Amino acid sequence: MIEFADWNMRPELSKLWQKCFHEPQKYPDYFLGNIFSPRDCLVYRVGGKIAAVVYFIPAYILVDGNMVQAHYIFAAATEPSFRCRGYMSSLLAYASVAGAERGDHFSALLPSGESLYHFYEKSGYSSPFFVRRAEVPAERLQTIALHGGWYECMPNAECLNRLRRKCLFQYSGSFLWDDRMFRLSISLSRVYGDQLICVQHNGTPAYALCRKENNICTALETMADNNTFPALAAALLKKVPARQYCFRLPMMSPLFHGEGITERFGMLKPLGRAGICGVKTNAPYLGLGMD
Repeated sequence: MIEFADWNMRPELSKLWQKCFHEPQKYPDYFLGNIFSPRDCLVYRVGGKIAAVVYFIPAYILVDGNMVQAHYIFAAATEPSFRCRGYMSSLLAYASVAGAERGDHFSALLPSGESLYHFYEKSGYSSPFFVRRAEVPAERLQTIALHGGWYECMPNAECLNRLRRKCLFQYSGSFLWDDRMFRLSISLSRVYGDQLICVQHNGTPAYALCRKENNICTALETMADNNTFPALAAALLKKVPARQYCFRLPMMSPLFHGEGITERFGMLKPLGRAGICGVKTNAPYLGLGMD
């Protein structure tokens, strides 16, 4: 039976998260304590037990300069003993209907691996989102870095989200958060150990959300232009020293123009009468999807 979650389900949802994603309790507990809302969560119950769950979190898709209501499928999980029974496909279909009824025009998601793209295609999702992954040695970043004339700034969710929207305004079809969800998305990344690096140069902000592993710093999202990036590069070298820096960029980003490897990064499904043709052009970007 499919139903909306309730607050009392959080302990069971936490255990399901830990079992399916093999993660410590602190990760689901942060999400369930700060981001979770029963109206944004569907569960499939079998014999009184939660067999599968999807969270469909309110978000937006940029269409012709307008923010169109959408949702983001997150942490979709099926208890191992209940897999291959169609429960997740049923939940995704139900989430699409429930989302459309509340006014969502699109459903977006980020598969956790290449093998899942085919699975979600069966539920009506396509792959309009791409990123350009540019790998830059520390030595090269040092030649770009601006030494002076900038300063680190405290993260301000509203300011940084405005910057993000401004940077993505030209990419019709891109994925957007409201200010609250932007802040919570960053906060969840910090629980996972990621660092948010923010700078200002000549009054203009720039930021990068970074994850460091094996002496490689991956900038999961970078919002900067050619004028502010040298300041951001200097802050990255200072705050997240690494041998190599990997920047996951919008396709048309001015940073390292013409460089990098193109990778698909996320999926989208139109709901109701919404069409997808208008968002397939101009290299839409998902980016900050709580991955």
